[in-house]
Parts: sequence; structure tokens; C-alpha cells
Amino acid sequence: MTNDDPGVPSMRFFNAGYKYFIVFLAAMIGGAGTVAEPLPDPMVSNLFALTDVAASLRICAKSRAYQALTDSDKTAIHRLTRNIDDLVTSIAETFDPSLVDFYKAQRAELAESPPKVHEMEQKYGFCGNGMIADIRRYVYASKKTLDAFFKAYNRR
Repeated sequence: MTNDDPGVPSMRFFNAGYKYFIVFLAAMIGGAGTVAEPLPDPMVSNLFALTDVAASLRICAKSRAYQALTDSDKTAIHRLTRNIDDLVTSIAETFDPSLVDFYKAQRAELAESPPKVHEMEQKYGFCGNGMIADIRRYVYASKKTLDAFFKAYNRR
């Protein structure tokens, strides 16, 4: 993953945010009682990346730039958000249902984070510069990865 990889969170922000996310996730799971299954590291990474991308969509939707988008682009943003929510739900159904609430809280917090808002402004002008296409590619790739993971996971 590099900063040049379209649709993928910037590595600088990803590394700093990922460390915070892991600590917060461990505290949340530890305090939530028994988890049905430990969340494998690939799922933690995927959950963080999906949260980051969903926050990007939320930043766009709350910006002035969103108002200038076509109805088709607005629909695409809402559809991508739903697709990400569905992917997170599939992770939560397999490992721990409380992950959905955790994801929603982290998505909201990240969408208000000044570094993330600044990143979206600089890279996409909040909603432009190919943001929808980048996120669409990322969500598609993430779904394929999750499908392969769950196929292998269910075989064990």
C-alpha cells in the first residue's frame, strides 16, 4: 500500500491511525465480554481500512462539494457506503456482532478528524478527482478479498 495507490488510505495516516485503532479495538473487545472468535489480523486490517474509506465517503457527503455532484454520483456514494456497511456486517456476523457499533463509532470519529478531513481536501477536493472511482475499486477488491478469506475460513 502506498500513497499512490488510488482508493487506499494514505500510509502515513494509516500507520498512525491503525495503531490507535488496534489499541481501541483491543480495549473494546476486552471490555465487551467474551468474543465469539478472536478477530484475525487480516480482519483487523480490513476493518480499519473499510472504516477509513467509509469516513472518506462521510467527509465528502458532509462537504459543500457534495452539493455540486450529480444525482448519479450522490447515489454512488450512498451505494458505496451501504456496500462497506455490508462488508463490515459480514465480518461482525462471523467474529463479533459488537464490531458493527464499534465501526460506526470509529467511522464517525475519523470523519471528524482534522488530518483525515485535510487529506480528503488535498487529495480529492472532498469529492472530486476520481474519488468515487478510487473507492469503488477499493470496495470491489475488499469484497473479493473478504469472500476468499471467508471461503477458506469456513473450510477449516
